[in-house]
Amino acid sequence: MKKRVLLIILCIFLTVGCADQEIIDEVQIVNSYGLDLEDDTKIRGTILYPIFKYGQTEEPSIIATTADTIFDIPLQLNNKSSLPIAFGQLRSLIIGESLSEKGLDDIINTIARNPDLGRTLQMAIVKGNAHEMLSSVTKKKISDSQFVSNLIEQNIKTENLPRINFQVFLFSFFSDDRDAFLPMLKQEKDAIKLTGLALFDKDKVVGTINMSETFLFKLLSSGSKHGRYSMHIKDDNKKGEVTLQNIRTKTNYDLHHKDDKPSITIHLKIDGLVKEYPGWINLTDPKNVTMVEDKLKEDIEKQGKKLLEKFQKMNIDPICFTDYIRSRTRGFDSKKFKEIYSDVEFTIKAEIQLVQTGINE
Repeated sequence: MKKRVLLIILCIFLTVGCADQEIIDEVQIVNSYGLDLEDDTKIRGTILYPIFKYGQTEEPSIIATTADTIFDIPLQLNNKSSLPIAFGQLRSLIIGESLSEKGLDDIINTIARNPDLGRTLQMAIVKGNAHEMLSSVTKKKISDSQFVSNLIEQNIKTENLPRINFQVFLFSFFSDDRDAFLPMLKQEKDAIKLTGLALFDKDKVVGTINMSETFLFKLLSSGSKHGRYSMHIKDDNKKGEVTLQNIRTKTNYDLHHKDDKPSITIHLKIDGLVKEYPGWINLTDPKNVTMVEDKLKEDIEKQGKKLLEKFQKMNIDPICFTDYIRSRTRGFDSKKFKEIYSDVEFTIKAEIQLVQTGINE
């Protein structure tokens, strides 16, 4: 019995000794990877990685190279690095605007086949240049090699963004009936700002929406718990801005068919908290509360419909009403629906209830 146990232990040690090992101090751990279009034909790849100084102190640094294809970039980067480059801990993939508008089919197919990449990494489109954005992270004002992924993830948690990661993006990107979207970033001096969503038609970015529209996007698709929505309010000659903190939202669809054309009614039930409002509105008065609720209802319905019409003009379906209609239509023809998608009638019916209006309550 003892000989058998000893033999098992020896086999375990032999197995471990033969496996490929990567010691953290002997590899270059990449946190962010940026891709840009260079001279209309080449691709520039930029990696952001931490250099550990004393204890937990780190200093972000970058390496960049240019190649004919994305497949050649890791080899070129290794030629410039003192340590082997490891992508296993990659947290964010950032793509320059010009590259995303040209088309990402080959790039996404190559990246999707890489077994080293986790499916929860964050992707984003940058307005301008990914290399410049990653370079800004090495400056003192940011100095965090995981800044981009942390920025996106905290906005998903606070529900300013719909749920998105590499796996969700790939599901939409390779789908025939839904269109993908990604967070849109912008460089502002030494700061990085989230500006909304980049919208795809097949493999190309064809448009963007701002953060206010992104919140509406989330309301119309899956609801929200913590996002904010601001609107301008006017009463007689008085003007101001009201900010609604969304607490609970229920989103439901109703499908109707008329003359072989589907129409969808979107019901939004929102319980909200007014976080900011102009001083001339007295929200201890129930009449003013009702007035604000009516104004919010009108604005959300109007702006939500404009957003859906914007999608129809671009002939994209990022919310994926196609799947919803298919699930409720016998003999659904996807090709035929794409031909009439721009004529689908959307109606939004919002029910707003201000459950709290400030310190007086």
